[in-house]
Amino acid sequence: MAGPLSLLYLGCEGVLARAGGVAVLIDALFGEEAAPFTMPGAAVLAALRSARPPFDAVDAVIATHAHGDHFDPDAVAGYLRASPRTHFVSTPQAVARLSSAVGESLSGRVHAVPPVEGKRRAVVVGGVTVECFGLSHGRVHYADVEQNGVLVRLGERSLVHLGDGIIDEKALRAAGVVDEATDVGVLPFWFLTYPFGRRLAERGFRPSARFAVHIRVSEREQLINEVRETGDAIPLIEPMTHYRVDDAGRVEDVTEAQEE
Repeated sequence: MAGPLSLLYLGCEGVLARAGGVAVLIDALFGEEAAPFTMPGAAVLAALRSARPPFDAVDAVIATHAHGDHFDPDAVAGYLRASPRTHFVSTPQAVARLSSAVGESLSGRVHAVPPVEGKRRAVVVGGVTVECFGLSHGRVHYADVEQNGVLVRLGERSLVHLGDGIIDEKALRAAGVVDEATDVGVLPFWFLTYPFGRRLAERGFRPSARFAVHIRVSEREQLINEVRETGDAIPLIEPMTHYRVDDAGRVEDVTEAQEE
């Protein structure tokens, strides 16, 4: 038994994942640009950005790309200062912005991974392995934005997070992600609601438990309905919603239990 994977939603595409005694934050140290997708309250944000419980003991902070609704250099710098054990993994663009914000050495705790479509490059931090693969943010709009999808291994559990990646079956298949057996998928909603995304799922890209992210408040009602039409996918809407995923892919909402 690999044990459960805990997933705490923090806003936009941000999550805190824990399993096997290790943890990662993905796209969770965002800026005000995440407001249209909902953000936690001020007290929660303060605790998050200063690595206070329940946001402590994190092995790696990961940002899929440098857009402000996924990554804020000052927030990441503050977290790394507060948590000397934590490493940062992202694109060269994001690392360059972080270096400008930090203005000091982080003693080898920052890892810039250039996005290359069809290739995976692994960064190992303690018990966490972060496998990055290039996935375009857009062929026309945002074509200049460096972005990695990530396959994260936490002990014996795995989670795939695609950032704002486009539905590119060729690139995902070349990276070996389509045929990879993964426990959890944190997917932008278009991978669940658009025809090409649904076709990709039919062809094999189907994590055991699927969560939809990047849902704006203004589109919430419509997209919740569309995501739920896919069957077992769960839209992530309210920050601090907490889920537990067991070895068989069964998902349990443990938000109220954690609050008690």
